[in-house]
Amino acid sequence: WIRFPLYAVAAQAWLGRDRDIRVILLISILVGMLIMCLILLSEIIIEPKIRLTWPYGDHLPGTYLAKFSLPLICVFSILTIKYLKTNILFVIVLIFSISMCFLTGERVNFLIIISATFLSFFLNKGKLLKTFGSISIFLLFLYFISSLFPVTQKRFTSDFLKSIPVINTTNKIDNSKHNPYWGVWRSGIHQAILNPITGIGPSNTRHTCKLLPFNEPSWLPGSNNCGNHPHNFYIQLFAETGFVGLIIGTCMFISIILSCYKTRKLTDSCPMSKTAFIIPLALFFPLQQFGSFYGQWGNLFIWFAIGFALSQFQNWKHPKNNL
Repeated sequence: WIRFPLYAVAAQAWLGRDRDIRVILLISILVGMLIMCLILLSEIIIEPKIRLTWPYGDHLPGTYLAKFSLPLICVFSILTIKYLKTNILFVIVLIFSISMCFLTGERVNFLIIISATFLSFFLNKGKLLKTFGSISIFLLFLYFISSLFPVTQKRFTSDFLKSIPVINTTNKIDNSKHNPYWGVWRSGIHQAILNPITGIGPSNTRHTCKLLPFNEPSWLPGSNNCGNHPHNFYIQLFAETGFVGLIIGTCMFISIILSCYKTRKLTDSCPMSKTAFIIPLALFFPLQQFGSFYGQWGNLFIWFAIGFALSQFQNWKHPKNNL
Protein backbone atom coordinates (compact mmCIF):
# COMPACT_ATOMS: atom_id res chain seq x y z
CA TRP A 1 0.00 0.00 0.00
CA ILE A 2 2.81 2.38 -0.81
CA ARG A 3 1.37 4.07 -3.91
CA PHE A 4 -0.99 6.57 -2.26
CA PRO A 5 1.30 7.48 0.68
CA LEU A 6 4.09 7.89 -1.88
CA TYR A 7 1.94 10.45 -3.70
CA ALA A 8 1.39 12.32 -0.42
CA VAL A 9 5.13 12.43 0.24
CA ALA A 10 5.74 13.71 -3.31
CA ALA A 11 3.15 16.45 -2.79
CA GLN A 12 4.89 17.47 0.43
CA ALA A 13 8.46 17.46 -0.83
CA TRP A 14 7.93 18.63 -4.42
CA LEU A 15 4.64 20.33 -5.38
CA GLY A 16 4.02 21.87 -1.97
CA ARG A 17 7.42 23.51 -1.62
CA ASP A 18 6.06 26.73 -3.12
CA ARG A 19 3.29 28.49 -1.19
CA ASP A 20 1.98 30.10 -4.39
CA ILE A 21 1.40 26.63 -5.87
CA ARG A 22 -0.52 25.62 -2.77
CA VAL A 23 -2.71 28.71 -3.11
CA ILE A 24 -3.36 27.88 -6.78
CA LEU A 25 -4.30 24.31 -5.76
CA LEU A 26 -6.68 25.74 -3.18
CA ILE A 27 -8.33 27.89 -5.86
CA SER A 28 -8.66 24.85 -8.14
CA ILE A 29 -10.34 22.96 -5.28
CA LEU A 30 -12.79 25.87 -4.92
CA VAL A 31 -13.65 25.81 -8.62
CA GLY A 32 -14.11 22.03 -8.61
CA MET A 33 -16.24 22.12 -5.48
CA LEU A 34 -18.55 24.81 -6.85
CA ILE A 35 -18.97 22.89 -10.11
CA MET A 36 -19.82 19.73 -8.16
CA CYS A 37 -22.38 21.62 -6.05
CA LEU A 38 -24.05 23.00 -9.18
CA ILE A 39 -24.18 19.50 -10.70
CA LEU A 40 -25.82 18.15 -7.54
CA LEU A 41 -28.28 21.05 -7.46
CA SER A 42 -29.23 20.17 -11.05
CA GLU A 43 -29.74 16.54 -10.04
CA ILE A 44 -32.03 17.56 -7.18
CA ILE A 45 -34.16 19.56 -9.62
CA ILE A 46 -34.15 17.12 -12.55
CA GLU A 47 -33.83 13.69 -10.94
CA PRO A 48 -34.40 13.91 -7.16
CA LYS A 49 -33.64 10.86 -4.99
CA ILE A 50 -32.42 9.98 -1.49
CA ARG A 51 -28.84 9.21 -2.60
CA LEU A 52 -27.44 11.47 -5.30
CA THR A 53 -25.19 9.94 -7.95
CA TRP A 54 -24.27 12.63 -10.48
CA PRO A 55 -21.79 12.98 -12.18
CA TYR A 56 -20.24 9.55 -11.51
CA GLY A 57 -23.34 7.38 -11.71
CA ASP A 58 -22.40 6.11 -8.25
CA HIS A 59 -22.81 7.22 -4.62
CA LEU A 60 -19.62 9.30 -4.63
CA PRO A 61 -20.38 13.04 -4.91
CA GLY A 62 -20.48 13.42 -1.12
CA THR A 63 -17.04 11.81 -0.95
CA TYR A 64 -15.74 14.46 -3.36
CA LEU A 65 -17.18 17.30 -1.27
CA ALA A 66 -16.17 15.93 2.14
CA LYS A 67 -12.70 14.59 1.29
CA PHE A 68 -11.28 16.09 -1.90
CA SER A 69 -12.61 19.54 -0.91
CA LEU A 70 -11.80 19.25 2.80
CA PRO A 71 -8.68 21.50 2.70
CA LEU A 72 -10.78 24.34 1.29
CA ILE A 73 -13.59 23.72 3.78
CA CYS A 74 -11.15 24.01 6.70
CA VAL A 75 -9.50 27.17 5.34
CA PHE A 76 -12.83 28.87 4.64
CA SER A 77 -14.12 27.85 8.08
CA ILE A 78 -11.30 29.54 9.95
CA LEU A 79 -11.59 32.63 7.72
CA THR A 80 -15.34 32.76 8.34
CA ILE A 81 -14.78 33.50 12.03
CA LYS A 82 -11.80 35.77 11.42
CA TYR A 83 -13.47 37.95 8.75
CA LEU A 84 -17.16 37.38 9.44
CA LYS A 85 -18.12 41.05 9.18
CA THR A 86 -16.10 41.90 6.08
CA ASN A 87 -16.45 38.90 3.76
CA ILE A 88 -19.75 37.03 3.56
CA LEU A 89 -18.39 34.96 0.66
CA PHE A 90 -16.82 32.42 3.03
CA VAL A 91 -20.15 31.86 4.78
CA ILE A 92 -22.06 31.43 1.51
CA VAL A 93 -19.58 28.91 0.10
CA LEU A 94 -19.55 26.91 3.34
CA ILE A 95 -23.32 26.78 3.69
CA PHE A 96 -23.76 25.88 0.03
CA SER A 97 -21.21 23.05 0.07
CA ILE A 98 -22.33 21.61 3.42
CA SER A 99 -25.98 21.71 2.32
CA MET A 100 -25.15 19.89 -0.91
CA CYS A 101 -23.19 17.27 1.02
CA PHE A 102 -26.20 16.77 3.28
CA LEU A 103 -28.52 16.35 0.30
CA THR A 104 -26.30 13.64 -1.22
CA GLY A 105 -27.57 11.39 1.56
CA GLU A 106 -24.03 10.29 2.51
CA ARG A 107 -24.07 10.36 6.29
CA VAL A 108 -20.41 9.68 7.13
CA ASN A 109 -19.20 12.25 4.62
CA PHE A 110 -21.61 14.81 6.03
CA LEU A 111 -20.28 14.15 9.55
CA ILE A 112 -16.71 14.61 8.26
CA ILE A 113 -17.42 17.95 6.62
CA ILE A 114 -19.53 19.38 9.46
CA SER A 115 -17.11 18.22 12.20
CA ALA A 116 -14.11 19.65 10.33
CA THR A 117 -15.96 22.95 9.87
CA PHE A 118 -16.85 23.32 13.54
CA LEU A 119 -13.37 22.27 14.72
CA SER A 120 -11.82 24.87 12.40
CA PHE A 121 -14.10 27.49 13.93
CA PHE A 122 -12.53 26.88 17.34
CA LEU A 123 -8.97 27.45 16.09
CA ASN A 124 -9.49 31.22 16.19
CA LYS A 125 -8.24 32.39 19.58
CA GLY A 126 -10.48 34.74 21.51
CA LYS A 127 -13.42 34.30 19.13
CA LEU A 128 -15.65 32.04 21.22
CA LEU A 129 -18.74 34.24 20.92
CA LYS A 130 -18.44 34.39 17.12
CA THR A 131 -17.72 30.65 17.03
CA PHE A 132 -20.81 29.60 18.96
CA GLY A 133 -22.91 32.13 17.08
CA SER A 134 -21.72 30.78 13.73
CA ILE A 135 -22.34 27.18 14.81
CA SER A 136 -25.89 28.12 15.85
CA ILE A 137 -26.53 29.79 12.48
CA PHE A 138 -25.21 26.76 10.59
CA LEU A 139 -27.32 24.34 12.65
CA LEU A 140 -30.46 26.43 12.16
CA PHE A 141 -29.87 26.59 8.41
CA LEU A 142 -29.31 22.82 8.25
CA TYR A 143 -32.51 22.27 10.19
CA PHE A 144 -34.34 24.44 7.67
CA ILE A 145 -32.85 22.52 4.73
CA SER A 146 -33.63 19.15 6.30
CA SER A 147 -37.25 20.15 6.95
CA LEU A 148 -37.67 20.60 3.18
CA PHE A 149 -36.52 17.01 2.62
CA PRO A 150 -38.21 14.89 5.34
CA VAL A 151 -37.01 11.55 3.92
CA THR A 152 -33.39 12.72 3.97
CA GLN A 153 -33.93 14.18 7.44
CA LYS A 154 -35.10 10.77 8.68
CA ARG A 155 -32.06 9.12 7.08
CA PHE A 156 -29.74 11.44 9.03
CA THR A 157 -31.54 11.21 12.36
CA SER A 158 -33.48 8.15 13.52
CA ASP A 159 -32.27 5.80 10.75
CA PHE A 160 -28.68 6.84 11.36
CA LEU A 161 -28.86 6.23 15.10
CA LYS A 162 -30.29 2.77 14.44
CA SER A 163 -27.50 1.89 11.99
CA ILE A 164 -24.31 2.86 13.86
CA PRO A 165 -22.22 -0.35 13.83
CA VAL A 166 -20.59 0.07 17.24
CA ILE A 167 -23.86 0.22 19.17
CA ASN A 168 -26.18 -1.64 16.78
CA THR A 169 -25.23 -5.24 16.09
CA THR A 170 -28.75 -5.93 14.82
CA ASN A 171 -30.83 -4.00 12.32
CA LYS A 172 -33.21 -1.83 14.34
CA ILE A 173 -34.75 -0.28 11.23
CA ASP A 174 -36.52 -3.45 10.11
CA ASN A 175 -36.10 -5.34 13.44
CA SER A 176 -33.97 -8.08 11.84
CA LYS A 177 -30.89 -9.69 13.35
CA HIS A 178 -28.70 -8.58 10.46
CA ASN A 179 -27.17 -5.10 10.46
CA PRO A 180 -25.11 -4.88 7.23
CA TYR A 181 -22.93 -2.06 8.58
CA TRP A 182 -21.89 -4.08 11.62
CA GLY A 183 -21.84 -7.27 9.54
CA VAL A 184 -18.95 -6.16 7.31
CA TRP A 185 -16.96 -5.04 10.37
CA ARG A 186 -17.72 -8.34 12.07
CA SER A 187 -16.58 -10.43 9.12
CA GLY A 188 -13.31 -8.49 9.03
CA ILE A 189 -12.77 -9.04 12.75
CA HIS A 190 -13.56 -12.73 12.26
CA GLN A 191 -10.94 -13.06 9.51
CA ALA A 192 -8.40 -11.18 11.64
CA ILE A 193 -8.94 -13.61 14.50
CA LEU A 194 -8.28 -16.57 12.17
CA ASN A 195 -5.00 -15.03 10.90
CA PRO A 196 -3.90 -12.57 13.59
CA ILE A 197 -0.20 -12.17 12.76
CA THR A 198 0.08 -11.68 8.99
CA GLY A 199 -3.59 -11.63 7.94
CA ILE A 200 -5.23 -13.18 4.91
CA GLY A 201 -3.43 -11.02 2.34
CA PRO A 202 -4.21 -7.60 0.83
CA SER A 203 -7.62 -7.38 -0.86
CA ASN A 204 -8.38 -11.04 -0.08
CA THR A 205 -11.50 -10.29 1.97
CA ARG A 206 -13.73 -10.62 -1.09
CA HIS A 207 -12.39 -14.14 -1.71
CA THR A 208 -12.36 -15.59 1.82
CA CYS A 209 -15.33 -13.87 3.46
CA LYS A 210 -17.87 -16.15 1.78
CA LEU A 211 -16.15 -19.16 3.37
CA LEU A 212 -16.74 -17.90 6.91
CA PRO A 213 -19.45 -19.49 9.11
CA PHE A 214 -22.37 -17.08 9.30
CA ASN A 215 -22.62 -16.69 13.09
CA GLU A 216 -19.13 -17.53 14.33
CA PRO A 217 -17.35 -16.76 16.58
CA SER A 218 -20.26 -17.13 18.97
CA TRP A 219 -18.98 -14.49 21.40
CA LEU A 220 -19.27 -11.78 18.74
CA PRO A 221 -22.83 -10.42 18.51
CA GLY A 222 -24.75 -10.24 15.24
CA SER A 223 -23.83 -12.03 12.03
CA ASN A 224 -21.28 -11.73 9.24
CA ASN A 225 -21.98 -9.77 6.07
CA CYS A 226 -19.64 -10.47 3.18
CA GLY A 227 -18.46 -7.63 0.98
CA ASN A 228 -15.44 -6.63 -1.03
CA HIS A 229 -13.77 -5.28 2.13
CA PRO A 230 -14.63 -4.63 5.82
CA HIS A 231 -15.45 -0.91 5.20
CA ASN A 232 -13.06 0.21 7.93
CA PHE A 233 -9.35 0.91 7.38
CA TYR A 234 -8.23 -0.42 10.75
CA ILE A 235 -10.29 -3.61 10.61
CA GLN A 236 -9.21 -4.15 7.00
CA LEU A 237 -5.53 -3.74 7.89
CA PHE A 238 -5.96 -6.17 10.79
CA ALA A 239 -7.80 -8.72 8.64
CA GLU A 240 -5.64 -8.50 5.52
CA THR A 241 -2.17 -7.68 6.90
CA GLY A 242 -2.54 -8.92 10.46
CA PHE A 243 -1.38 -7.34 13.68
CA VAL A 244 1.92 -6.34 12.05
CA GLY A 245 0.22 -4.40 9.25
CA LEU A 246 -2.28 -2.83 11.66
CA ILE A 247 0.52 -1.45 13.86
CA ILE A 248 2.52 -0.13 10.89
CA GLY A 249 -0.56 1.42 9.26
CA THR A 250 -1.74 3.03 12.50
CA CYS A 251 1.72 4.47 13.13
CA MET A 252 1.65 5.93 9.61
CA PHE A 253 -1.74 7.59 10.27
CA ILE A 254 -0.54 9.04 13.59
CA SER A 255 2.71 10.26 12.00
CA ILE A 256 0.77 12.09 9.27
CA ILE A 257 -1.52 13.76 11.82
CA LEU A 258 1.43 14.85 14.01
CA SER A 259 3.40 16.16 11.01
CA CYS A 260 0.43 18.29 9.96
CA TYR A 261 -0.10 19.46 13.54
CA LYS A 262 3.49 20.77 13.70
CA THR A 263 2.69 23.33 11.00
CA ARG A 264 0.53 25.28 13.47
CA LYS A 265 3.68 26.30 15.38
CA LEU A 266 5.72 27.01 12.26
CA THR A 267 3.27 29.34 10.51
CA ASP A 268 0.46 30.12 12.91
CA SER A 269 -0.87 33.02 10.81
CA CYS A 270 -1.46 30.90 7.68
CA PRO A 271 -5.00 29.37 7.56
CA MET A 272 -3.79 26.49 5.37
CA SER A 273 -1.11 25.54 7.89
CA LYS A 274 -3.29 26.16 10.91
CA THR A 275 -6.02 23.74 9.78
CA ALA A 276 -3.79 21.11 8.09
CA PHE A 277 -3.98 18.61 10.98
CA ILE A 278 -7.79 18.51 10.82
CA ILE A 279 -7.68 16.84 7.40
CA PRO A 280 -5.90 13.58 8.35
CA LEU A 281 -7.61 13.59 11.75
CA ALA A 282 -11.02 13.60 10.05
CA LEU A 283 -10.14 11.20 7.24
CA PHE A 284 -8.40 8.64 9.49
CA PHE A 285 -10.79 8.85 12.45
CA PRO A 286 -11.28 5.14 13.27
CA LEU A 287 -14.99 4.98 14.12
CA GLN A 288 -16.42 5.53 10.65
CA GLN A 289 -17.20 3.66 7.45
CA PHE A 290 -14.36 3.69 4.92
CA GLY A 291 -13.88 2.51 1.38
CA SER A 292 -11.24 -0.10 0.61
CA PHE A 293 -7.74 0.78 1.79
CA TYR A 294 -6.45 -0.52 -1.57
CA GLY A 295 -9.26 0.87 -3.72
CA GLN A 296 -9.16 3.63 -6.33
CA TRP A 297 -12.05 6.08 -6.00
CA GLY A 298 -12.05 6.74 -2.28
CA ASN A 299 -8.27 6.80 -2.01
CA LEU A 300 -8.03 9.23 -4.92
CA PHE A 301 -10.06 11.76 -2.93
CA ILE A 302 -8.51 11.00 0.46
CA TRP A 303 -4.85 11.10 -0.50
CA PHE A 304 -5.20 14.26 -2.54
CA ALA A 305 -6.41 16.01 0.61
CA ILE A 306 -3.72 14.33 2.74
CA GLY A 307 -1.03 15.36 0.26
CA PHE A 308 -2.24 18.95 0.38
CA ALA A 309 -2.23 18.90 4.19
CA LEU A 310 1.29 17.43 4.34
CA SER A 311 2.56 20.00 1.86
CA GLN A 312 2.03 22.69 4.52
CA PHE A 313 4.87 21.16 6.57
CA GLN A 314 8.10 22.50 5.07
CA ASN A 315 10.49 22.50 8.03
CA TRP A 316 13.11 20.50 6.15
CA LYS A 317 16.76 20.22 7.12
CA HIS A 318 18.73 20.25 3.88
CA PRO A 319 22.38 19.16 3.78
CA LYS A 320 24.78 21.78 2.49
CA ASN A 321 25.48 21.57 -1.20
CA ASN A 322 29.23 21.29 -1.59
CA LEU A 323 29.20 21.30 -5.41
